[in-house]
Amino acid sequence: MIRSCCFTGHRHVPADMLVDIKIDLDVTVRRLIAKGVDAFYCGGARGFDLLAAETVIRLKKTYSHIKLFFILPCKSQTAFWSESDRQRYSFVLSHADDVQCLQEQYTQNCMYERNKELIKSADVCVCYLKEQRSGTAFTVALAAKKHIPVIPLGLNEEERRHFENTFLSAQLNLEDLEFNMS
Repeated sequence: MIRSCCFTGHRHVPADMLVDIKIDLDVTVRRLIAKGVDAFYCGGARGFDLLAAETVIRLKKTYSHIKLFFILPCKSQTAFWSESDRQRYSFVLSHADDVQCLQEQYTQNCMYERNKELIKSADVCVCYLKEQRSGTAFTVALAAKKHIPVIPLGLNEEERRHFENTFLSAQLNLEDLEFNMS
């Protein structure tokens, strides 16, 4: 049975995709909750991670049993962020059910270690993946290697075909959850 979900995605979500990604996140998280997922893991990065965390926080008002967990790469993650991003980060962390921080300071591998921990914690992964050479692509590839299903958001038809060809063993349609989760 699938009970936990992690999120991975790029730090930049284009303004013209923001509304669609927020809607996709809301619909996807609601469907996962309906299928029994109650633990959501986030890495706390800018962009998609914060959007996903805000979605879970908003949905906790309706689904009080769900939990939001953070696995952070290092305590200094926000050192070079804008003030508005730091405020969003503080807000989402203040609503977390638990926060785990892997390193005191930034190291060359702390982001990869965080991504590995996210995958270790998850039964399913929701991603926003547009760039093949990225930490997000590494995380999705790791999920595929571990046979953890991945739900990609924000892809057009061509991108979806490429995703399916690249990460076929990890691809999961929400409609399939009914069969794969029981």
